[in-house]
Amino acid sequence: MANLKIVFFASLRETMKCDELEFAVDAALTVRQLKELLAEQLQQPLLLEEKIKAAIDFDFARDDDLINPERVREVAFFPPVTGG
Repeated sequence: MANLKIVFFASLRETMKCDELEFAVDAALTVRQLKELLAEQLQQPLLLEEKIKAAIDFDFARDDDLINPERVREVAFFPPVTGG
């Protein structure tokens, strides 16, 4: 079993009521599966919204990207970024 560092940015920090947490994972899973587990455990269905983006070890990730807990150290979640 490995621990992933889960980081929340911007408005998600306030919604989740934390900046980061450690999450125990015993097998590879997709970003979507991680979102589902976190949403259930933290009782935050907001994580399941399509607009919530993710990064695996600082690289943007899609919901179907695989997280290998033996190689991945951090998964970050953030709301869409706007600018102009």
